[in-house]
Amino acid sequence: MQFAVYAIKREVTEHYYYKVDILKRFFEECSDFPHSHIYKQQLDYITNHFSFLDWLKKIHSSHSNLNSQLFDCLRNYDILEDKKCCCLFQCDSLWQAERVLFQPLRMCDQSFFIVEESGEHYGWISPFIRQRLLS
Repeated sequence: MQFAVYAIKREVTEHYYYKVDILKRFFEECSDFPHSHIYKQQLDYITNHFSFLDWLKKIHSSHSNLNSQLFDCLRNYDILEDKKCCCLFQCDSLWQAERVLFQPLRMCDQSFFIVEESGEHYGWISPFIRQRLLS
């Protein structure tokens, strides 16, 4: 399973919180047309810069601690790409994604929108309402 995790600006979260299908389609189109200047501008407008690796390291004091505490399940996951506003996360199951990435993100003040590569699972991880992924 691969998930794209986007850090979303607060005002966009407030306006689009109940419009998950619109956001899902937008992020899928961004993925389909990665070199589109219009999609890049729109993506910059709705997302925040968020360093996922730095944030995870901050949660745990050191990188070795990070691997032993946060990722203590079988090591069949990885953060494939760490961009300024998005990270591509790969794992074996939804349970593993929940445990390794989604649960720690719920402790953050930032809102995130998650889209599985296949589009089957998507939704918000937000400090507004602790809403889980939609199916």
